[in-house]
Amino acid sequence: MKVLIACGGTGGHLFPGLAVAETLQKRRHEVRLLVSQKAVDHTALAQAQLSVRALPAIGLQRNPVRFAWRFARAFRDCLDECQKFQPHVVLGMGGFTSAPAILAARWRKVPTVIHESNTIPGKANRLVGRFVDRVAVGFAEGGRFFPGKVVVTGTPVRPAPAPEPVPKNGRRVVLVMGGSQGAHAINEAVARALPALTGVEFIHLTGPKDEAPLRAAYAAAGIHATVMSFCNTMESVYRAADLAVTRAGAATLTELAAFGLPAVLVPYPHAAGNHQWHNARVFERAGAARLLEENDLHRLGAVVLGLVEDDASRQQMSAKMKTLAAPNAAERIADLLEEMAGGGKRQLELDLAA
Repeated sequence: MKVLIACGGTGGHLFPGLAVAETLQKRRHEVRLLVSQKAVDHTALAQAQLSVRALPAIGLQRNPVRFAWRFARAFRDCLDECQKFQPHVVLGMGGFTSAPAILAARWRKVPTVIHESNTIPGKANRLVGRFVDRVAVGFAEGGRFFPGKVVVTGTPVRPAPAPEPVPKNGRRVVLVMGGSQGAHAINEAVARALPALTGVEFIHLTGPKDEAPLRAAYAAAGIHATVMSFCNTMESVYRAADLAVTRAGAATLTELAAFGLPAVLVPYPHAAGNHQWHNARVFERAGAARLLEENDLHRLGAVVLGLVEDDASRQQMSAKMKTLAAPNAAERIADLLEEMAGGGKRQLELDLAA
């Protein structure tokens, strides 16, 4: 079976797509990725043994003529790729990198599947969702936007290497991160809260712009911290941490659940459809995380300190977090793709939501 996966543009689209691609490769299927021209895609793919084609940047443009021209160019490239690669099924992981691939596959009469990782679908998936054959969703709450087409699979994560011992010195470790570019508002709030958190160690993924100021802030406060702009070995970071302070993107939440790491979630307030807030509410209702809105970041130090000092609450949150994990999501999506391609040997054992 040949599978074309459109998954670039952000880590939240790319890494779940990679997880599905690697699962399909293990089943001896042929996979090709369609990604964006962004550096984040090509850095992440440097070690991957996969066939890749980069599409021209699209994104939402203020100039509608420019957007239409770029979209048309990407659509033409995807038609060309469908003609050359002859996929049996096409998977789109969301974002405007996947939209032209899905529409081109539809034009070529190739079966199509999209994956929506958030509780509130993005604009691209809402656009193409009416045309696809199936929609795999990370959260059951997202299924209501695609009636009659939904399979609840969870969001895939790449398998982590075997765990290595994580040295501990008795202090609690707080992981702070905000996605591949960091989160300036969270960074500033942590810096302001440091005088109250002198007994805590930090791992802080700042993004490229805030790395130097945060190093200086930790040094001035006399707090031990590992400060990095970006980290390629997130599994070791998750294992070292006792608590996370982070945004509420679906891919991040999936990884937190996989590692059972309790969190203080600060949704990005300008996310499309406020989807990060809705994502965070799922985890808050489950008892796995605390939700702190950006306009309440002045309370961050007190919230973090309260959880750091309350081992029992963190343990309960960790147990709840693990219940939200979907360890077989990549396998479930691979099953679905095999079924849609018509040549799979496995029986689909997932219920379609009405």
